[in-house]
Amino acid sequence: MDEREVPKNGLRKAHLGVVLICMILTSLVTLPFFFIGEVQGGGCCGGAMPVTHDGPMHFNQMQSFWRGLSSGRIYPRWDDLTHFGYGAPNTSFYPPAVYYLTSAVYFVFRDWEVVLVVSQWLLMAASGAAIYWYARKSMSRGAGILAMAVYLTAPYHLINQYQRGAIAEQLGFIWMPLILLFGERLWCAGNSITSSRKLIIPFAGLAACYGALIWSHPPTAYQFTLVFGFSTAIRFLFSRARSFRALAGIPAALIFGSMLAAAYIFPAIAEAHLINSEDLERRWPYHASYVFDTTQTIYDHSGNNFIPRIDRIWMFNTAALLLIVILLLIFRKEGTVRGSRSRYWFWATAGVFASFLMTRISYPVGILIPKIETGAFSWRMLSITSLIMSLLTGACWQMAQDAGKDRGSRRSSLSRAVAISIPVGAIVMSTLYVVMPMYRVQSFSPRPEHFNYGTLPKGTPLDLAPMEPAQTVSGMGQITIIKWQPEYRELLIELDRPDRLQFRTSNYPGWTASAGNRRVEIENGPNGNIVIELPAGKHRVTLEYNRTPVRLAGDWITISSFVLLIAAVITARRSKVDGQLGEAL
Repeated sequence: MDEREVPKNGLRKAHLGVVLICMILTSLVTLPFFFIGEVQGGGCCGGAMPVTHDGPMHFNQMQSFWRGLSSGRIYPRWDDLTHFGYGAPNTSFYPPAVYYLTSAVYFVFRDWEVVLVVSQWLLMAASGAAIYWYARKSMSRGAGILAMAVYLTAPYHLINQYQRGAIAEQLGFIWMPLILLFGERLWCAGNSITSSRKLIIPFAGLAACYGALIWSHPPTAYQFTLVFGFSTAIRFLFSRARSFRALAGIPAALIFGSMLAAAYIFPAIAEAHLINSEDLERRWPYHASYVFDTTQTIYDHSGNNFIPRIDRIWMFNTAALLLIVILLLIFRKEGTVRGSRSRYWFWATAGVFASFLMTRISYPVGILIPKIETGAFSWRMLSITSLIMSLLTGACWQMAQDAGKDRGSRRSSLSRAVAISIPVGAIVMSTLYVVMPMYRVQSFSPRPEHFNYGTLPKGTPLDLAPMEPAQTVSGMGQITIIKWQPEYRELLIELDRPDRLQFRTSNYPGWTASAGNRRVEIENGPNGNIVIELPAGKHRVTLEYNRTPVRLAGDWITISSFVLLIAAVITARRSKVDGQLGEAL
């Protein structure tokens, strides 16, 4: 029965039921993480959150971002406590979207440990809701719930929480299904004979979600663009009705989405030469991260237990994809499979291509792809194969439902068997290779500080001498700190003779110093820190981290793009309402 024929009360109950299922599944897969770690030597059987690869970094960085927000900065770009307190432009280069989320949660709960629990829960729940929303456009409610269940229990989805602590990458799991949702709407609208105004809403949705993915995790955005760009091209070539309007609309929306993220991504690219950006490719080269590649020595397949787990997850995802592809081939001429084959094969092409790019045999292709090293790890594409595996599992269940009452038919039996085996396999894999390895491991404890060599200003020494926030070279003079915020410092200094004032702040483009109403030139100190010269007397000195021309340009591109997007959506909505009123009259 069509949902439009269901009474509103029944439809509301069905929607609430799906929400409840999503919440329960999210709690089951997310909350155990916070109780399986253990303080070593402190007792038995867990009870704490285990330490993860990136957990300590994110814990400190989210607090730094909050300090910047609470000081009045809309987009905090400077982490003032990293690198022995000298600071670094961490969130100028590391995607800041997830820190807006953690800051919002902290604003409500005022407890950073609670922030970790609530944020992880929200990330997982939102990703489940996103894939269900997309799946329901072509599947029944049951098939959509099954796709959501596989997505939430997928081993790579959970390993990001349980072992990697990669909350920024976890945020990307929300946007990927939504990009497919609006991308498909734009594709269908572009292929139909319709007014250009009807393209605005799907165009805006695709641009907004793609921009959000860039703000969340650029490596995932790049790999997602690469994989689905290839799949879209294949879909276009094999499509009976080839519409260049549909083909052109998708990349145009992605470009516009990049403009929405320009405040972050444009300066991050243009100013990458100012930091140790090459460290990422040097320490974690993409072409050495292929699964089952035991010939290289950078990613240790024998001494590091994490890498073999990744290999096994790739094997599971790929086996599930190939199993469903075989099923689609067997039933390619039957019923709804034939009617939905464009969509199903679009998914399958993306999944198989992503799996291929994670293997060593893809090297001749990989070296031809520009900036593929941006993703750092090839196995980050497991997020894509997890998404496709989930959607195709829902498709299998839909195929079984479409077989009708003939439950004994080969199509119905095989489809149901595959649709049931994949979530069971996902649960088993996640239990054995994601959850159990973290049981009773060392619990998480905050570190005094963190530092990321890749985001340090180029030329900054690794070992820095301890120093006060501000001091004179001679050690003389009286200094009173009035205000010391992450991106703004103000102090009073009284000197009996000319001297040089040193700040415990790394020198980096954007910092400006003033003494009274006079701009003071900044020089490099012995630790790559900021030093200014001052004459004798009393001075009110300010040090502020401002926008460079590149950052200012990025900000204005984002602002103008956002205003244009909102105006276009409002116009499209008004046109729709006016059209409905005209039909009514």
